Amino acid sequence: MTAPYQAAYDYLCDWRNMPNWVINFVKGIGQENDRVNLTSPTGDVPIQWRANRELGTIDTVFPGNSVLPTRLTAIGDSILYTFTFSVPSEPPDEIFHQSQAGIDEELQTLKRILEA
Repeated sequence: MTAPYQAAYDYLCDWRNMPNWVINFVKGIGQENDRVNLTSPTGDVPIQWRANRELGTIDTVFPGNSVLPTRLTAIGDSILYTFTFSVPSEPPDEIFHQSQAGIDEELQTLKRILEA
């Protein structure tokens, strides 16, 4: 993806932008006092948001301390956004492929936003 690193990091580390690109999972997001609440297709989920500009990390912590770790890395004039999902040991093929297609769609949406 070609986008300025700082602009991309600023966009990604602002949790309020999630509904714009995490279109299949985040249906809404808001803050109540010091707690961020994410609205997913299955209901509201309180999350913690951990961003470290120096390391390029932007992590979402779900209930039970389940972490979705992400990192933005500058590579020349391009950027690389990586993340790691945990899935059940053997998810049904159909569910795995649907999830993969949804993530691909979200990453294409993010690419369009950051390159605009």
